[in-house]
Amino acid sequence: MDERQQRGEVAHPLDVSVLIAARDEEELLPGALASVRHWAGEVVVVLDPRSCDRTREVAAAGGAVVLEHPFVDSSTQLAWGVEQCRYDWVFILDADERADARVGVACARVLANPRCAAYRLRRRNLAFGRVLQFGDWGGDRVVRLLHRRQGKLAGGMHWRVEAARIGRLAGWIEHHTLRSLPQYLPKLEHYATLGAQQLLAAGRRGGLGVGVLRGAWRFCRAYLVRLGFLDGQAGLLVALLGAWGTFLKWALLYELQGRRGGAGQAPEAPVPPGGAWR
Repeated sequence: MDERQQRGEVAHPLDVSVLIAARDEEELLPGALASVRHWAGEVVVVLDPRSCDRTREVAAAGGAVVLEHPFVDSSTQLAWGVEQCRYDWVFILDADERADARVGVACARVLANPRCAAYRLRRRNLAFGRVLQFGDWGGDRVVRLLHRRQGKLAGGMHWRVEAARIGRLAGWIEHHTLRSLPQYLPKLEHYATLGAQQLLAAGRRGGLGVGVLRGAWRFCRAYLVRLGFLDGQAGLLVALLGAWGTFLKWALLYELQGRRGGAGQAPEAPVPPGGAWR
């Protein structure tokens, strides 16, 4: 390894497209762009047309190719974006994420000797400025680098990469997912509503009792089984928020069942002010 690689640098931009799907992300997007600018062959930002802030201008000023596409769900948005990219190797990043400096060198090694169709790396989730080591958000690994002809995106709201063989990528992603309660609570409600709608469409049945039990288990798993208490107050808050989101999803399903029985319409999920679900 030469001195440049030891510093986490690459000699020239790689034949890798970095893909970011965004809506109302003018505050966080610059950090994401800066974290990949030194090694990405191109950066493509797929913009939700409902975006109301300066995300488009910020992305363009940061050197990104800005494309607009109607939002259906996360996997559909990203799958469309993957097909618009210049290169076959695509690295997916969220606007509230930052790629570690070593990720570029790791991608260069993959391109020099690709052994898998996709690669996963560590993700360090931050809550209230603290890196979480335990609980549901500790030890997180996500698939982000894929060859678009050998892997595909699926999963709807909670997107995932499907590939025959998935390897490991050095470095990590830093995820600024929970910065404050006012920022996070609308997001929690948004995805609880989407989750309830998906459960209803799948024919699942819910009730308040089910919500209480599932929420209680979610808390116990995160805080006790997965040692979330070792993350201090941040670990406690994350476990409580996870439990509340789980309860809310099943309570909303119960409400939607009643509306369906009364020929009512399912409500549209409230939209959070930017950001993507963790």
